[in-house]
Amino acid sequence: MMFPRYDTVELAFEGAERLPVRAEPPFTVRLRNGREEIVAAGFWDGGTTYRVRVCPESAGTWTWTVTDARTALDRTSGAFEVGGGTAHGPVRVAHRFHFAHADGTPFRPVGTTAYNWLHQDEPLFTATVDDIAEVGFTKLRFMVFPQGGGYVEHVPTLMPFEKTDGRWDVSRPVPEFFQRLDHAVALLGARGIQADVLIYDAYDRGQFGLDSLSEEEDAVYLRYLVARLSGYAHVWWSLCNEFDQLERPDDRWDRTGALLAAVDPHDHLRSIHNWIEIYDNNQPWVTHASIQNGAATEDFGRASLYRDVWKKPVVLDEIKYEGDIPDRWGHLDGPELVHRFWITTVAGCYASHGESFRTENGSLHIVEGGVLRGESPARIAFLRSILDDLVVPGLDPIDKWDDPAHVAGWHRHQYVQYLGRSAPSSWSFRLPVGQPGESPEVGDAFDVDIIDTWNMTATPVGRRFTLTEVGRNEAFDRASAPVELPAGASIALRITRVEA
Repeated sequence: MMFPRYDTVELAFEGAERLPVRAEPPFTVRLRNGREEIVAAGFWDGGTTYRVRVCPESAGTWTWTVTDARTALDRTSGAFEVGGGTAHGPVRVAHRFHFAHADGTPFRPVGTTAYNWLHQDEPLFTATVDDIAEVGFTKLRFMVFPQGGGYVEHVPTLMPFEKTDGRWDVSRPVPEFFQRLDHAVALLGARGIQADVLIYDAYDRGQFGLDSLSEEEDAVYLRYLVARLSGYAHVWWSLCNEFDQLERPDDRWDRTGALLAAVDPHDHLRSIHNWIEIYDNNQPWVTHASIQNGAATEDFGRASLYRDVWKKPVVLDEIKYEGDIPDRWGHLDGPELVHRFWITTVAGCYASHGESFRTENGSLHIVEGGVLRGESPARIAFLRSILDDLVVPGLDPIDKWDDPAHVAGWHRHQYVQYLGRSAPSSWSFRLPVGQPGESPEVGDAFDVDIIDTWNMTATPVGRRFTLTEVGRNEAFDRASAPVELPAGASIALRITRVEA
């Protein structure tokens, strides 16, 4: 059988018996294609059915062999073909602070949040994906375990594990629960949305008891989850949302994160999200920082400091939400949230959206999903289109120490300057020089587009600019007249070097 490159390949087996889920997998499959090798754990999927899922990243003939089986299986070796395809592959870190697919295609994470989406009934479940896909979001953050506490109005009946002596038994996962999770992840992938999977639950609040697993039980569940989902190209891992709401020592999170990195054969992106105490994102298992800090996005020059500390991509996955509730995190208006996204962008970081308008049943979109109601989603999707049109791998602060304009970009090639919610009436051509990087030179020519971040337009200035002066810290076109701007609007400028 022929599979497209970067597609999920699933091998199904019938075993002689059902085995309880333990730390060690029921069997392992070793796959080879030339020098490329994948070693993937099998998992139990109900009855005597077992499966393996992998995501091959190279074309050719893949042979596979079962090893270390703890139950007799109906087959132990085979082969399949992998050919071309249109997919781009898993997203990984690129150019230190940014992301790209396995084939090198840049990826700009512009995502949203619906923590309890997995546990909703139809039609809400599918309507959520339909709407965020139509808006243009590229990532959805959601939890595996159900959320308890405030604003949670829907309590699911389907739970991840059976109980033994009144306690959740991670050795007895409920196949229907995890098959629903499989379907959810596959549905997101079919709509071009990355699945940012929140593995552990800081929002149980004693309602379900899934926050009281031991470290050993956590590990059994983690291995099972990774075996099921790692073979999907579009999966991201997040250990927990607001991890510091759980009373667990840091070294336990360190060990759990290291285990996650060790058992994932496809090296998916890995993070952990904070409430008050920020995790040590210098830990080697962390691929990118996923943090909550609304204040970091209120003004220029703040968020970029995190990049300097960790030297990894930074995604501010909670910068407060557009909504109408009294909680301080949930009543931004649309213009303010869009403004914060642009502040984050020129800091060389990324942000996630969330919506906290109260729904008819008293819940919130960030809890259960549904159709988005705010003014910000369309404008954030427009920002994504601007990022997707960049001709450079990503935006980095050009002169992070002392640039009053906070211009971001890629030295000498392309720049973005955000002028704020109340733009000046004109702009004179000026670029920061910054160090290190390729410096602009006298005679370099640039085209400039005026971006109205709220009205969602990008308009060429219509005349070319040529550098007449390049100093140590700044470069200017002194010969060109200033550019007239729509006064009072939320304006950004895209400045792209062209051949003179």
